[in-house]
Amino acid sequence: MTDIRFISDLNAIVLVHNGKSIIPPKDGSNENQDSAQDNTVSQVAPLRLSVERNRETTAEDLEHWGLAGMLTPEDLAKIGARCLNAALSIDSEDISTASQALEILVAQQLARVDADDPVKLVEEAIRYVLRQERWLFGIDLTPKEDGTRLSLTNPNGAPVPLAIHVSNRGKTPSFWVMQDNRLVQGGHAYKIPIQAATALKQAVADYITQHDIGTIRPFG
Repeated sequence: MTDIRFISDLNAIVLVHNGKSIIPPKDGSNENQDSAQDNTVSQVAPLRLSVERNRETTAEDLEHWGLAGMLTPEDLAKIGARCLNAALSIDSEDISTASQALEILVAQQLARVDADDPVKLVEEAIRYVLRQERWLFGIDLTPKEDGTRLSLTNPNGAPVPLAIHVSNRGKTPSFWVMQDNRLVQGGHAYKIPIQAATALKQAVADYITQHDIGTIRPFG
């Protein structure tokens, strides 16, 4: 079970091999055929998990299930594919055991946030994301009454008014993505630093798309 991964195809999770759909060729040979489109996989792939919803989301669903109640079948397929790929990266030979290990890793990360310095952890997560994107932004830490603000700095270009606010209110730390003094993502708090850092990355990408006129220079 090498070189396999899961992708989302509309409202389904599909198993693929080396970026190709695993489709029995019409001539009976064993060679894989390319998918007709990069973002669409044939219905005949050997593993296809479909997600269906038989009614619209109601206010009662939102109250009972929270934000999970708002997920569309397409959203669930994307989330499922990502979780399965994360498990594959742990153990591609035993995905079931790997998925349990993934749960343990998340639980350990949550415990670490509680036990360690949450500001340091979120700073590490931001630096990791910046390295992955090859962005040369810096990080400025500002103490606040209810926590610490980690703002992005852009020495070689126009300011990018985005930050993660680490709140020390409540039983456990929470992480908020901010633009100036406004919450991004509809006021959604993250419990794990890498979640907040990933959300910050998306907010930066959106901000650059909407505001950059060649003066932000994220790559220096």
